[in-house]
Amino acid sequence: MPVARSGRLWRVIFAVLLVTVVAVYFRQARDGFPHGGSPIGLFYGTLGYLLILLLAFFGIRKRWYRSRLGTLESWLQSHIYLGVLVLIILLLHTGGRFHDTIAVATLALVAIVVLSGIFGAILYVTIPRVLTEVETNLTLEQISEQLNQMAKSMARVASGRSQPFQRIHDQLIRESTPGAFAGWRLLFSSTRHKNQTPSDWANLLGLVPRAEQDDLRQLLVVSRQRKELLIRLRFQQKYKNLLEAWLYVHVPFTIALIVFAIAHIAAVFYYGQVQ
Repeated sequence: MPVARSGRLWRVIFAVLLVTVVAVYFRQARDGFPHGGSPIGLFYGTLGYLLILLLAFFGIRKRWYRSRLGTLESWLQSHIYLGVLVLIILLLHTGGRFHDTIAVATLALVAIVVLSGIFGAILYVTIPRVLTEVETNLTLEQISEQLNQMAKSMARVASGRSQPFQRIHDQLIRESTPGAFAGWRLLFSSTRHKNQTPSDWANLLGLVPRAEQDDLRQLLVVSRQRKELLIRLRFQQKYKNLLEAWLYVHVPFTIALIVFAIAHIAAVFYYGQVQ
């Protein structure tokens, strides 16, 4: 499997690079205190900045469908492991000195981008497996069509019935109608639904004339089927929203990181010193 082979390869590359950069750093530490302005500090700073640009290029590569610059799976694995490595390299670049405001802000942005990337990678591993448990063979358009047909069927059953019957119908429809920002609210809800019990049905049946009770039972059956389909749809939408929500942190902070990194480098050259 390409993803698995790529993952093993990049784990080895990551381990080798990590041992190398740490060993070189501590070797230099024996001859003097390494910091951002020292030769090893400047080297690590430059290396870290180049890696940031390379990692940012992944956003272009995954949309560059005709590119032959490696497989997308290999780019994804390198993006994950090099992202963790760049945070370690930049920590070594500082030498434990956090006096410059722009430099500290840049490092904080690196940490946010890396951690959000790790969170996104975890989601991409776990959520597709969960989605297989709630997905149906129907497309979203087919599900929407079924929901509309069920709503029309409920409206036909309720047509010409008594006022209590109409109120029950309207309440059942309102319960399954999403409100404003429903897609985002799903991220913070359990998407659980309290199933109606036989006693609930008995209470509802007692509100309508006896002649309409069989029709109400039919209405309740269709309503329950519609709610079950809606629950599956909401679970799918919730997990798919999760797969996208982390990008609202990762992408803007990546852009901010590049801007702050450029500002840090410009300040270094402008003032002619590195703290």
